[in-house]
Amino acid sequence: MPEVFKAGMVKGISDEIKKILGGSVSGSAFGSCIPRPNNLRFESQQDDEIVLLLGRRHFFTNIGWVVAICFAVVVPFFWGEFPFFKALDGNTLVSLTMLWYLGTIFYGLQSFLMWFYNVYIVTNERLVDVDFVGLLSKTVNVCQMSRVEDVNYTQKGFFASMLNYGDVIVQTASEQKTPDSSGELSAFTFESIAYPDRVAALISQLTEETEKSWK
Repeated sequence: MPEVFKAGMVKGISDEIKKILGGSVSGSAFGSCIPRPNNLRFESQQDDEIVLLLGRRHFFTNIGWVVAICFAVVVPFFWGEFPFFKALDGNTLVSLTMLWYLGTIFYGLQSFLMWFYNVYIVTNERLVDVDFVGLLSKTVNVCQMSRVEDVNYTQKGFFASMLNYGDVIVQTASEQKTPDSSGELSAFTFESIAYPDRVAALISQLTEETEKSWK
């Protein structure tokens, strides 16, 4: 398990922030809402910048591709029921089966990596939204806390309410338009993140503290 996602204690943050981060949030490297990831470093991070939260989509949102893979695994067992596959010789059928499973493995691996590395990072200074569009292309949105104007969250559906995940929407002073934000209410939409109420409270508190420091 990579140490980069290991949760730990940090210093130099207010009691209010510590209280929010000390609530019931996941500390697992595979969690959707990881407080105080101790050894996490990201591109352009400043020396005195503290990573307070690492988030990603709730694991339950992977159920679609997990079910699809389970279905794909058993499909070759029923190929003999179709006339087209009955007409194939043994070697061709074996090769086709191997290609099918290789494609299934690739699809599963890509789906997992896309979930694992599409992350939302909240630091004491800014928000960072990392979105991979395929394995070779990514979009990184960055916003200073001083430019955050409004934060709210939504939970839609039975499972979102039961498992406590939802979307956190952050409105900024100059709303960014990026390819990954099509269909989203904001370029900083933290989709299907666990404990959206705590994430929204954390960003709101950081924004308030930032405003006070400028006064």
